[in-house]
Amino acid sequence: MNARLLIPSIAVRSVLALGFVFLGYVVLHERFAAFDAAVLRFGLDVLGFETASAGPGNLTVEAGGEFSIYAIVTGACSSAAGVLGIVAVTVFLLPGAAWRRLVGGSVAAAVFVAFNIARIASIVLLGWWLAIAGTAVSVISLLVPALVCAALVLHRRSGMFLRLSAGLAGGLFVVLLFDVVRGLDYSAGMISYHALAGPVLTFGALAVAIMFLWRAIVGPAPAPS
Repeated sequence: MNARLLIPSIAVRSVLALGFVFLGYVVLHERFAAFDAAVLRFGLDVLGFETASAGPGNLTVEAGGEFSIYAIVTGACSSAAGVLGIVAVTVFLLPGAAWRRLVGGSVAAAVFVAFNIARIASIVLLGWWLAIAGTAVSVISLLVPALVCAALVLHRRSGMFLRLSAGLAGGLFVVLLFDVVRGLDYSAGMISYHALAGPVLTFGALAVAIMFLWRAIVGPAPAPS
């Protein structure tokens, strides 16, 4: 039996999905934040950083005497909304056999969590690099990829997706380069990166997760004959 037929109205299922995400976020966002912070801390410890935690979702990260931050993984930065949204889509909106939705939803949620934690880690790693590299090396390390992105945008044979991605990444590199040239410290670069790259990377991770979910339930698109 098609699981969606239990509630045939798409409008009702959509309302249920939104309610599930809202209530789930209110109840679980702190747990998601604590989990993401714990995994992040473990990964940074493996990379050689000195970390400590003052409570769930909070951690300090140090590397030598040049880099030291106090970070808070909030509910908004955590995997909560993305995972709950994937679960809601899997349960209430998508058709297909229950086992396919279970497998697809689980893989999609795991992919999103991994991408989100990697996104948070990239903020820390960027700050560390800007702290230890010095102005000249930082400028070169940002200018070179910015020029590569510009070349990809201008290259006529680049696909639309590649040109759009290169444009977004290039803009981010230019903003970070501007912060370095102005003599701002690594925390300014981290703030700029978080503000500009955070939404792009989050929605990008969600798109990849939904792609996994769709392929698991519906299957790949048929090849043209």
